[in-house]
Order: sequence, then structure tokens, then C-alpha cells
Amino acid sequence: MGHLYYWDKFNLDKMVPYMTEGADLPTFPDHDQHNEEAMSFIKDYSVESLIDSFVLTRKELIEKISRVGKDVRFTIGGGKRKFSGGSFIKIFIKHDAHHQKQINEKSLK
Repeated sequence: MGHLYYWDKFNLDKMVPYMTEGADLPTFPDHDQHNEEAMSFIKDYSVESLIDSFVLTRKELIEKISRVGKDVRFTIGGGKRKFSGGSFIKIFIKHDAHHQKQINEKSLK
């Protein structure tokens, strides 16, 4: 949960505000380093407060990315691939699904 929350927070703060036509968004951070930062960031959260923060941040992320015009295209980290708000979200839907699968596999054991 903390991992997903910290990625949502990153996207909300560092990516979505810059999703404008022709923009080149920042490169995604090093995943290992970002995940270590997440663990440090959430260390003092209770389970309940972490879940509450995740839900609020996810709702805000959905709200703000839905405001990005459907015709807006941007790149990430100097890449050539053009993204839309929708295609950007698909990256994180796959990311969430990956972790949901991990959670499901653990809960079956």
C-alpha cells in the first residue's frame, strides 16, 4: 500500500501538473531508490492512516489526470513516445495489477 501511495504521490506532484501539449515530463526516478524513499516516508504511518492517505491521494490523482485534455500529448524523459493522460494511466494500471497479483498469491498461502 505504501509503495502504491508513494508512486501516486510522485505522479500527482511531479507528472500530472506538467501534462500539457508538447511537454516533456521528467524521467521516472530510479525504482529501487524511489521504493527505499517510500519505505522511509511511510515508516511513521499507522496502517489506518496509510490506507486513508492512499485513498485520498488516489482520488485526487484520478480527478486531476481526468482534467488533462483528451487531445493533449506529451513525452517522458526526452523519449519519442507520445503519451496521453489515458495512456499514462495504463502504465500504472499494469503496475497496480502486478502488485495485486503479488498480494493475491501471498494471501493464498
